[in-house]
Amino acid sequence: MFDTIPLAWKNLTHDLRKLAVAVSGIAFAVLLMFQQRGFNDALFDSTVEIVRVLDCDIIAVHPARFTLSNEIRFPTAKLDIIASSENVDFVERVYIENVAARLRRSGLKARPIRVIGFNLDRDLFIDEFADIASQKERLHEPSTAIMDRLSKNDYGFDLATVPFSTQDGELSGKAIRIVGTFRSGRDFANDGNLLMSQSNFVQYFRYRGADPLSVVDVGVVKLLPNVNAETTCVEIQKKLGESVRVFTKSQFIEKEQRFWKQNTPVGSIFFIGMCMGFAVGVIICYQILASDIAEHMREFATLKAMGYTNNYFFGLVIQQAVYLALLGFFPGLLASVILFWINSNATGLLMIMTLYRVSFILVVTLAMCIISGLLALYKLLAADPASLF
Repeated sequence: MFDTIPLAWKNLTHDLRKLAVAVSGIAFAVLLMFQQRGFNDALFDSTVEIVRVLDCDIIAVHPARFTLSNEIRFPTAKLDIIASSENVDFVERVYIENVAARLRRSGLKARPIRVIGFNLDRDLFIDEFADIASQKERLHEPSTAIMDRLSKNDYGFDLATVPFSTQDGELSGKAIRIVGTFRSGRDFANDGNLLMSQSNFVQYFRYRGADPLSVVDVGVVKLLPNVNAETTCVEIQKKLGESVRVFTKSQFIEKEQRFWKQNTPVGSIFFIGMCMGFAVGVIICYQILASDIAEHMREFATLKAMGYTNNYFFGLVIQQAVYLALLGFFPGLLASVILFWINSNATGLLMIMTLYRVSFILVVTLAMCIISGLLALYKLLAADPASLF
C-alpha cells in the first residue's frame, strides 16, 4: 500500500500551515475521546481501588452486601471456618464505616467520609508508594488516622503539604488527629477516605455493639503459594453455606464494577460523549481529505487517464488517512496525559493512562480517519476521467 514514491505524504506536507490545522483537528477529536473514556474508566476504577490494593486472593462478604458501600456485616466467627482451610495462609478483618462517619475541622460543616479499620500488625495493602507502611507507628497512637490526599477539599484539611504536618479535626463527635496521607481516590459513594487501626476504629463506632469488632465488613483471605484461588473459593463456599459469600479478588472487582455499570447511567453518558468525539473526528478528517482531493482533481484525472486503477487511488487516500491519524494521535495523547493529571488532582478520581486504553483509542482514531478517507474518495472513484478535467 505504501509506495516508494511518497505521493500521499507529499500531498499532506506540501502546505505545512494547512497540515498543522488538519493535525490540530484530529488531535482535538483524540483528546475528546480520551477524556470521555478516561472519566468513564476513572469512575469505575475508583469504586474498586480500595479492593485492588488489598494484598489478598479471596474476599468474603455478607450475601446481601450487593456493593462495598452497602453496610451489611457478618460475624467474625465465620472467618474461623475460612481459616481452617489447609490452603489458607491467613485471614484478616477489614472494618468499613460509611453511614456514621462524619469528619469536620473546626469551623466547618461535618461531611460523610469512609473510614477503614485494619490490623496494623499485618501488611494488608499492596503499598505501591510505601505510604501506609511507613506510617504504621503513628497509627498505633490513640485517636489517629491517615487521610486520602485525593479527598475533597471541603473537609478543610491541607493534604498537599510535604512534609505533612499533623492536623486536628473531629470524627463522629470525637477528636481525631490526621497524622499523614495516602492515595486511593474518591468514587460514586465516597468523597474521601480515612485509614486507622482496629483499636481506634472501636473508639469511634461503638454503636456497632458491645464488641464492635465482633462483626466484620470484609474478610480478606491470603492463600498459600501456588494454590488455585477459584478452586479454593468453591471449597470454602461449600463449608460456609449461604451465610457468607466468597469471591476471588478479580471476581469481586468485576462484580462491584458491574453493579455500578448496570445501576447508573454513567457508562452510557460517557459512551455517547465518546461517539460524539468520533463523529467530530470523522467530519474534520473528511473535510481535510475531501478538500485535498478537490484541490488535486486535475492531477488525479491525469493519473486515471494514464491507466492508474481505482485500487491505486484507494491506497493513496488510505495512506493519507493513516498519516493524519498518526500525526494527530500523538499530540492528542500528550495533551490527554496532561489533562488526566490535572483532572485526577481536581476531582480525586483515578484517571490512569494504561497501554490498553492508549491502544484502544489509537485503533479508534485509525478507524475514524479511514472511514473519512473512504467517504472522501467516493466521488473520485465514481467519476469518468474525462469529466474531471
